[in-house]
Amino acid sequence: MFWRKQKEIETLVLEHLGHVDSTLQSFSRSLTAYIEERDLETADQYALETHRAEGQADDVRRRIETQLLSGSLLPTSRRDILQIIDQVDRLANAAEEILDYLLLQRVEVPSEIMPQIAEIGKKSNDVFVEVKGAVSNLFHRIDAALEHTKAIEHLEGEVDRLERKAIQRLFELDIELALKLQVSGFIQRLVRLSDRAEDLSDLVELIVAARRI
Repeated sequence: MFWRKQKEIETLVLEHLGHVDSTLQSFSRSLTAYIEERDLETADQYALETHRAEGQADDVRRRIETQLLSGSLLPTSRRDILQIIDQVDRLANAAEEILDYLLLQRVEVPSEIMPQIAEIGKKSNDVFVEVKGAVSNLFHRIDAALEHTKAIEHLEGEVDRLERKAIQRLFELDIELALKLQVSGFIQRLVRLSDRAEDLSDLVELIVAARRI
């Protein structure tokens, strides 16, 4: 019975991860449509798909919480899984927040910082690939999970560098201060994806360390 419950929880965690993956894929398409293609209609369509996928992730999260609160798994394992799905969920929430800020305000991102914005978006996609690897391997191959956490930390550092470069270039432009502040707010929200991925990476490393004691 215990083994069966553990497998059920593992399956649900991976299902939740899949829905967050769909959330971030739709987010990335919306961001590309808005920033690079200037296609507002397509950006809005993908934003709607982002919200739908995030809602599906929430549904699975509630199923996991119900299973865990019913007594499935040992207390330490329950705590670890609740923390993991919370951190993964924060990535989906960040994607929603970014699109809400960008699309509801129709932020006009200057062409001069487009290369940095596009690169941050690409790095964010790369980060989530590593997140999936870290979480997926946490159940059975913890050493492999640590390889992915190292990659997350490296990518997060690259995103920080791109953020500083974009902000510096933004405030060198001869545009209104109000627009600079609005675009700066968008950039700060955009990099939260990699920041939250790093938080998850730190959590995975703590869980692995505790299992080795």
